[in-house]
Amino acid sequence: MKKYLVLLTLVGCSASKQIAVEANSISERAVTICQLSNEIANISTQPDVLALNAKIGAEGASIQGSVNQIHKALPGVHDVTPWWAVLLQWVLVASVGGMLVWFLYSSGAMVAIRLAIGWIPRKKILDADMARATLDSDKPETIREWIAAKRSSDKEFDAAWRRGAETDGTSTVKA
Repeated sequence: MKKYLVLLTLVGCSASKQIAVEANSISERAVTICQLSNEIANISTQPDVLALNAKIGAEGASIQGSVNQIHKALPGVHDVTPWWAVLLQWVLVASVGGMLVWFLYSSGAMVAIRLAIGWIPRKKILDADMARATLDSDKPETIREWIAAKRSSDKEFDAAWRRGAETDGTSTVKA
């Protein structure tokens, strides 16, 4: 489990950031080498030790110079995202978008949003006009005509009407 967390951390980190962090760590170690070299030079009087100590100090200074070169070159380094990571990102965004749309529709919030912006489907407007006409005594439409129009325009309503008629044993009104 721990190796997967390390892998996930490495995959999620920026390469240029990793380079900068490691360069800083190397620089700190080089400073420590130089400080220890200075302490050895202050303590020892043996010529062989002082000669090796001078080489150690020079190596620490060389490491610090290399780290400075890395820091100078680092702004020119650009992170490249692998193709599979970009694909994974798009799949995740699409999944979240799909889940959001599903949630809005299943919770009924999409209807509230549509009503808030004033968009009512044309079929619903026609159904409402026909229902209003059946209630108006000055118009010739009857409830039978409204049911026939509703069944012809809404296949789910028609299926529910037929199922209810089969359950009741009553005849259906032909649309």
